[in-house]
This record gives sequence, structure tokens and C-alpha cells, in this order.
Amino acid sequence: MTIHKSKGLEFHTVVFIGLEDSAFWSFKTHAKEDTCAFFVAFSRAEKKIIFMFSQKRVTNPDWNPQTQNRTAIGALYQLLEQAGIKPEPFAG
Repeated sequence: MTIHKSKGLEFHTVVFIGLEDSAFWSFKTHAKEDTCAFFVAFSRAEKKIIFMFSQKRVTNPDWNPQTQNRTAIGALYQLLEQAGIKPEPFAG
């Protein structure tokens, strides 16, 4: 489900797949709007939220995996850090 389709809904657990620059490609020019969208997604969780970041992601079946970054959306990661949320590595 997209962030925008989730407005008005609540779930026990929300899994946010791809908290990466490529998912928020307009953040540099629309930081306020993208931050609001982030909080829409964040606020859908009643009890638990899981954010996932992939170091490499295939964005097209014919392409090689593309390196992902989170520098452009670093402000979102700073907000999470300020709230006491710490990343946990996952190797699956």
C-alpha cells in the first residue's frame, strides 16, 4: 500500500520498505511535503513500525542492483535518531 492510500487507516504494525533516497527522490526540492508524507506513514502504526533500508536494490528486472543511499533524506534519519530510534543491522 502506498503512503497516500494509507491516510486515515491504522495498523498494529507498519513495515516501511525502502527508507532510501530513491524512494524520496524529490526530497531536495520538496523537503516539507516529503517530511509530511513520511509522518503520514509513521503515524499509521499503532504499536510498532519497522523501517527497512537496502544497500543495493534492483529497480528494474533487466538492471544490475543499484547502490542505495540515505544522505539526501538524512533529515528523516536525524528525526528518528532524536526520537531515540536506533538502527539494527539485519542480514537475511
